Amino acid sequence: MERQKESISIISQLLENRYFKGVYEGDTALLSTVFHSGTLLFGDVKDQPYAKTLEEYLSGVQNRQSPKDSGKLFKGEILNIRAVNSIAVAEVKVTMYDFVYHEFLSFHKLDGRWFLVNKMISDIANKPIEKDSTNASVNTKATVVAYINIIRGFENEMKEALITMATESRKEKGCMQFDANIRNDSPQKVVIYETYKSEEAFQLHKTSPHAVAFFEFTKGKIVDNKIEGVYLTDVNATK
Repeated sequence: MERQKESISIISQLLENRYFKGVYEGDTALLSTVFHSGTLLFGDVKDQPYAKTLEEYLSGVQNRQSPKDSGKLFKGEILNIRAVNSIAVAEVKVTMYDFVYHEFLSFHKLDGRWFLVNKMISDIANKPIEKDSTNASVNTKATVVAYINIIRGFENEMKEALITMATESRKEKGCMQFDANIRNDSPQKVVIYETYKSEEAFQLHKTSPHAVAFFEFTKGKIVDNKIEGVYLTDVNATK
């Protein structure tokens, strides 16, 4: 589990700091550090088939006006990342120019480094959003109560870590609420109340750099190195 969290965190940083940034600025040198040399790209753009080699793609990026210089809206969003051993798939959405690309990016870890080895895209601009009946949680907010028992002597350290965790978590686009509280009858018992716009936003929160750092920091400072989480459902949703 820890290995999976680390992989997801690394891929998340690659996407935010290199992939999205490289696309936005038209920086092919930066993009080249993300892609494997044999990467292929497939999909559809404006309902037309799209197929390119990495060389063709980078050449197109280099010779077009970058989204940054165009002055038009650009937004890169990580929707989901799943990792198993040396392979991973990231689902992202990129809004640029007059396009909205829904992308599936395959990653592979080679010689200790993660590389983007396949890119699948579909232009979904001006198309109705299809509801996925197999994943009803997509548009349902996620509310979680987490319980932490601090080992005596680590109260002050954990309090500072919790303040940082709460501050950074509230900055997340998908976070609606993050409140960390200490029980009045016991300074070692922490109750955290969290609400996210969707289950995907909650899963993304758990792989964020600040969350991964917090989980690592708590080791040896909380009972059984365990954070107990309980999902809550709004009573109106059960009618």
